[in-house]
Amino acid sequence: MRQLLRQSGILALLLLSHLISSGQQKRDSRQEEKNKKFVTNFFYTLYNDKDLVKAMSMMLSDFINHHPHGGSGAEGTLKAMQEHLFGKYPGFSVSIKRIAAEGDLVWIQCFTKNDVSDHGKMSMDIWRVQDGRIAEHWDIIQDVPADIDPSFMFN
Repeated sequence: MRQLLRQSGILALLLLSHLISSGQQKRDSRQEEKNKKFVTNFFYTLYNDKDLVKAMSMMLSDFINHHPHGGSGAEGTLKAMQEHLFGKYPGFSVSIKRIAAEGDLVWIQCFTKNDVSDHGKMSMDIWRVQDGRIAEHWDIIQDVPADIDPSFMFN
């Protein structure tokens, strides 16, 4: 009888474990790699090449930007970037330090400089990809303190 109860308990645990794991979405590493490559291309097209026409073609028209004063929709976001970023800092550049993906989200840790004399900023951008286009964006930006080597922030 004890043996039967023990086996029943083990089976119940296995069933419960299966039910819990089957409720979780399976990750598609090939799609996540594809998303990382796409977002990297978009990132450099937008920030370093400043090719707003190509960048817009890579975004959904109803793109959602959670950056304060970042504009609304793809067109509004790119207009705000041209006015408040590229218009003020034509030498603005970024370099990606880390990139990761999970599902439709891609995280980029990057180092930005307004121009060659700028000490720089670190930022973490999160991009959501939908139907092969950029759908949504969040970011956090931090100044690199003047008294440290910027590489300390990403090495």
